[in-house]
Amino acid sequence: MKKPLYVILWLIALAITPAFGQDQNPIPGGRPLASVQDKAPATLTKFDLDFPGGSPNELVAAIQKSMGHPLNAIVPDEYASLNLPPLKMRNVTVAQLFQALETACQSTTRVFGFQTQGTISDDSVWYFHFSGQPQASRFYLLTPYLDRGLTVDDITTAIEKGWKMAGTSPMPALSFHKETKLLIAVGEWSQLQTIDQVLGALSAPTPAAKAKPEPEKAKP
Repeated sequence: MKKPLYVILWLIALAITPAFGQDQNPIPGGRPLASVQDKAPATLTKFDLDFPGGSPNELVAAIQKSMGHPLNAIVPDEYASLNLPPLKMRNVTVAQLFQALETACQSTTRVFGFQTQGTISDDSVWYFHFSGQPQASRFYLLTPYLDRGLTVDDITTAIEKGWKMAGTSPMPALSFHKETKLLIAVGEWSQLQTIDQVLGALSAPTPAAKAKPEPEKAKP
């Protein structure tokens, strides 16, 4: 007796199923192919970093010291005086640190940080980039304020306090030249206006203090 057609088709399907059910890309040891493909091509060094803030070159030097490995980095001269914010990191790689730095320093007017090309490794070459408002240098004569008894620290502290309250990060760089009594500032024009406002407030005349009335003498 002839077997029904559906039985023959069922037997053929059973015979060919193992061939199509096997992994076409077997991995020795039974590891899934995805785990090998997703594995990073190189292991990056992790380190801790406690950076008090400073220039891009100072950050590079701090990373090299903490990582215990030379860092290939290029910082153009026009950005060498840029002031970066303090960074306190634990168990990070260079790539993670630079990604976080660039994200934190973004604003509506500028973006800057370190970037690289190709596969990231401990030997990658990083370059500092900046886009946005150009940096400007301004000079302020502090002699009138110093002659009134104020100190350079009094003035710069007030300026930096204004930047901190406005959320300016990173803050412009400040440097005092003792020989000429000039305060030198480098930053965006919009940020340097804070210095004009502080010095303008310090230039305002101070109202004279009223003399205290002398106590009446006791009558004999």
